[in-house]
Amino acid sequence: MPEVWKKVLLEGDAAVLSDTAPVDVTKSAASEGTASEASRQDHKHDISTTTPGTIAENATPAEGTSTSLARADHTHGSPASWTPAAHKLNTHSNPDGAVAFAGQQATDLVLHNAAANPTAVLGKIYFKTGDLHPYVCTSIA
Repeated sequence: MPEVWKKVLLEGDAAVLSDTAPVDVTKSAASEGTASEASRQDHKHDISTTTPGTIAENATPAEGTSTSLARADHTHGSPASWTPAAHKLNTHSNPDGAVAFAGQQATDLVLHNAAANPTAVLGKIYFKTGDLHPYVCTSIA
């Protein structure tokens, strides 16, 4: 029977470091690579960036074709007649079901803290207070 909860590896728990410079970031198929060493935490990839387009009402979402990436703190312009308040952000408070983040970051998120394994739910993450490590449920026993 497989282990239900797996400990998440934290910094300082792993691997030999490499002195090899990383390759530039490109839009290409993901690959696992062939190196047998880990990269240093302060290594850098060269990426191009550019400004985002203006948000428009009823715009269709699209990945785009640019070879540049957007920075996490980028901003979009918006038409003067468009008001984000119309979305009524307060309707998303205290969700009781699945929440679609649509690629957005969650801020001030805290993992479930527990001294022992909680009820197993596939994909659930919790922070074990006894050994100060996060765990993820990878199967249901």
